[in-house]
Amino acid sequence: MPDTHATSWRSIVYGTPVVSSDDDRLGEVREVLGSDAEDIFHGLRVRLTHQRRDVMIAADAVTDMSDGGVRTSLPASAIEALATYDETATYHLASVGWLRKHLGWQRDRESDEEPG
Repeated sequence: MPDTHATSWRSIVYGTPVVSSDDDRLGEVREVLGSDAEDIFHGLRVRLTHQRRDVMIAADAVTDMSDGGVRTSLPASAIEALATYDETATYHLASVGWLRKHLGWQRDRESDEEPG
C-alpha cells in the first residue's frame, strides 16, 4: 500500500483496496460491518477480485486502515479459503455501509451486478 494517512473504520469507503499480510491485493471493500450507535467494528465484507465472490474479514484480522487501503493479518491463501459471505448468517451485524451518507457509498450499485 502507498504511504497514506491512518483512518477509522467509519471512514473506509466502498471500493477501498484490501491487501493481505503477504502484500497481495486481493479485492476491495463492499461493505463495512459494525454498529454506529455502539461504536463497534465487526469487520469488512470484501469482494475477492479473482474469485468474484464476497468474504467477511473479521475486525481482529484488520491490522491497518488508511485512506489508501486496508491491510489484514491474514495471508492471501487464508483469505481466499474463507467461506463465501452469507448475508443471512451475519444479519445480526448492523451494516453501516448502506446507512452512512458520504460519497464513497453513493456509487451506482447497478454497475456491480453480474450479467445474467
